[in-house]
Amino acid sequence: MLQLESITKSIREPNGQRRLLFDGLDLSMFESDRSIAILGRSGSGKSTLLRVLAGLDVAYEGRYYHGQDLVPQNSQASADFRMKHIGFVTQSYDLLDDRNVAQNVRLGIAGRGDKSALISQCLAEVQLSGFEQKRVQHLSGGEAQRVAIARALAKRPNVVLADEPTGALDETTERGILDLFADLQDRGSKFIIATHSETVAQACDYRLVLAGGKLVERD
Repeated sequence: MLQLESITKSIREPNGQRRLLFDGLDLSMFESDRSIAILGRSGSGKSTLLRVLAGLDVAYEGRYYHGQDLVPQNSQASADFRMKHIGFVTQSYDLLDDRNVAQNVRLGIAGRGDKSALISQCLAEVQLSGFEQKRVQHLSGGEAQRVAIARALAKRPNVVLADEPTGALDETTERGILDLFADLQDRGSKFIIATHSETVAQACDYRLVLAGGKLVERD
């Protein structure tokens, strides 16, 4: 379904020197796969890898396939690809504090017109029924995370990318988010999750470690 082939990418360090971040990196997610955890030390490139998968970072060498189609490496075409196929939950959630929950979820849906039924459905899927009019600044950390997940799900993506989805949450809230992910996977959603958390990693079907610019499967 998603496949990276021989991805090579370098970045410029604060001292001006360039560092090879990905060195012929390969990654495949098939239709039968439900969840993949990406592990690795800080600075190994986990967040950058998710940005490549989301079409947000197109400055790389190699090939990125969605099904049989080559994902384009220009900004507008990548944005179109992301809007159609990819849900993305960032570390900071990227919710707009001056808007309510429904308005934030609406940002994840393409097209005009009344999307209130879809928004309510997505909120129900993350166990936030009745939160449509609640202001974002009044949400708990776990509730804000669920709104970000609902927004990612609203476009009915092929895969949801999640960057440290439980990094700022307490253990109880983390468990609730993982239970939610498991429920969503049972309904057909697929996840690629960058994480430092062993608890999150163990909840995924596959665990890959990003080190030395490549992904290596871990037991």
